[in-house]
Amino acid sequence: MIPGSFKLINREYKVVELPKSLAEDLRRHGDICRDDAVIRVEMVDNMDMRESTFYHELVHALLESSSKPRLSKKESFVDSLAAVLHQYMQTKKGKLLKDK
Repeated sequence: MIPGSFKLINREYKVVELPKSLAEDLRRHGDICRDDAVIRVEMVDNMDMRESTFYHELVHALLESSSKPRLSKKESFVDSLAAVLHQYMQTKKGKLLKDK
């Protein structure tokens, strides 16, 4: 599932469609504009690919907002972390733990 927006460190990020023609010109399926707090994802028919792209861009946002922004420049690290985060989100089960 891809949210329409989310908050990260008191900043509202919007998630919007990256038009197919622009995605082809850029040769990527998504991107992030940190200045505008916008993640763009190409709305391909393959939902798994669309979600993978979202998680990749989300990891960039998380790292840029953390104390380790340099890691955001390491695409292989971002890819790996996004892949395990995506797998977690696809396979998580059960209810949230409740406070006692």
